[in-house]
Amino acid sequence: MSNQRDLARALLASARRHSHRFRKEDSSGRRENLENLENGQSQSVGPQLINESLSELIADQGWGEHLKIGDLFTRWNEIVGAEIAQNAKPMRLTDGKLLIEARSTAWATQLRLMSDDLKRRIAAEGLELKEIEVVGPRSPSWRRGGWTVKGGRGPRDTYG
Repeated sequence: MSNQRDLARALLASARRHSHRFRKEDSSGRRENLENLENGQSQSVGPQLINESLSELIADQGWGEHLKIGDLFTRWNEIVGAEIAQNAKPMRLTDGKLLIEARSTAWATQLRLMSDDLKRRIAAEGLELKEIEVVGPRSPSWRRGGWTVKGGRGPRDTYG
């Protein structure tokens, strides 16, 4: 038991000695970085707010537009309102064209009439749209597999 304590004490003392060396080297590096900052060679020395760092990263990488699109899809309920969000959902956004799938054909018609209002709401969030396409619910597909009958009668053939 005392051997383990002696070993722990020796390791702690060794770590303290080594950390002192690293601190000295680190402090000289800080002075050098501050001198570079004064000369205009370095822009980011020392701690920064995470918000500023992330904003800078987003701007440098060109992710701003992608984040706005993701924000539209995740905050759809807040942007368009609860009633519209319950009956319609955004499917994709490509080249400024938003595709919305409505729960019923009646809702699809209403959303087509409201498309200018929806564009304004979305533009208020910082995302400009060229066009909104609204589609109704998809009807079930009766095709299964790779084989089909040419000239068949569709779902009527299924039930005889």
